[in-house]
Amino acid sequence: MTLRLTNPNLLTRIAWGYALYLGFVLSSFAIGYFFLPRGALLGTPWTYFGSVAALPTSLVGQLLTTVGFNLVFVLALGVGLNLQRVRGFPTGYIFIFSAAIVSGLTAGTNSFILQIISPYTLEGWLIALRIQHLELLGYTVIIASTISIGLSDFSSWFPWRAKSVKIQEWFEVRFTRQEVMGIVLGVFLVLLAGYNEAALVF
Repeated sequence: MTLRLTNPNLLTRIAWGYALYLGFVLSSFAIGYFFLPRGALLGTPWTYFGSVAALPTSLVGQLLTTVGFNLVFVLALGVGLNLQRVRGFPTGYIFIFSAAIVSGLTAGTNSFILQIISPYTLEGWLIALRIQHLELLGYTVIIASTISIGLSDFSSWFPWRAKSVKIQEWFEVRFTRQEVMGIVLGVFLVLLAGYNEAALVF
């Protein structure tokens, strides 16, 4: 799997990353729907950020808050994690898969801060495609496009066992034209998803 997620072809990396995201989100949705009580994630740290993003009372305010939070989130965590690898695996992908699990559980337990449309309906799934899944596609494109920033490779997922090997220095980091275009596209998708979310609320 590491070879597929680090394939020289960016489209291959994106396709595999997003396919795995879909697998995680659908599995966690099923777990939340069948095995957890409704609203199980409300009041937890997972929904705190959603409540902050829901504070603005205008379309522009909602858009800026949502997009700002999403971009800072993916750049600080997702791209930041790509600075290191574990056995050749870019750890930024962990950010995407973790977000998939949380998103699936949130939808499966209907733990949304703003309840506009039920996630258990066809309309709810179509809205999720325009917001959540579009946003995570943007995340996936950004993460897959920035795996070349890896500076260190660790031999184990367990810190007490891990030995690090230097991959490169900061000044050696280079992006291909394909990766630069991927970063731009990923940011655009996150912006579009943020607009769709803000427009749904207002």
